[in-house]
Amino acid sequence: MMTITEGLLFNCCTEGKEPDWEQYDALELGGCIEEQIDGEGYTIGGIERKDATFFTVYGRLKEGGAEAITDIQKYLGACIVLAALSELSGLPAANHC
Repeated sequence: MMTITEGLLFNCCTEGKEPDWEQYDALELGGCIEEQIDGEGYTIGGIERKDATFFTVYGRLKEGGAEAITDIQKYLGACIVLAALSELSGLPAANHC
C-alpha cells in the first residue's frame, strides 16, 4: 500500500515544501523518461504511458508553461497523488498519460 507523505507530494519542489498554489490554474499528469544527451541527463516529458519510466505531476502556471511538483515511479501511484494534490490545492486535474 502506498503511503502519501509530504516528501512524496512535493519531491520536485524547493526544499520539498508545498508550493504556492496561487501561481497555478490546473494540475496535470504526464509520462516521462530520462535521456542522456552529450553526457548530460535530461528529463523528457510528454511520453505515452506504455513508454514512460516514471510520471510527473505538473502545475500549469497561470503565466504560461508548467512546473514539476512531484515525480512518481508507478502510474497508479501517480494517479492517486494527482487526485490528492487536486484535493489539497483545489485545482482541477488532467491526466495526459
